[in-house]
Amino acid sequence: MSAVERQRKETRPMKQLMTAAQAALRDKAKEREMLERKKQSMLAKKAAMEKMVANFMLFIEAIEKNDTETAQKFNEKEMKNTILSMIIGGGGHNGGFAADDGGNGA
Repeated sequence: MSAVERQRKETRPMKQLMTAAQAALRDKAKEREMLERKKQSMLAKKAAMEKMVANFMLFIEAIEKNDTETAQKFNEKEMKNTILSMIIGGGGHNGGFAADDGGNGA
């Protein structure tokens, strides 16, 4: 066996290992991207919920203070739509409100 053949035989397992490691690294990178998108989606939902709660608290405070001008600015229809969209959720998610599997109950 020549020196070149021996060297090829020795480096073949290293090349296979390197190829496998590169594939695993690509898979991890894809998983990280997916998790990052999921995190951004969750943060956006949380921000929307916090905004809704803050607006509702302003409405409650206005009622407690008999501030009819501020209370009248509250948009009940928008609040109902926001709550409904959080309950129904998008992409098969139930928004964390229901204890079911995210189905629509039909």
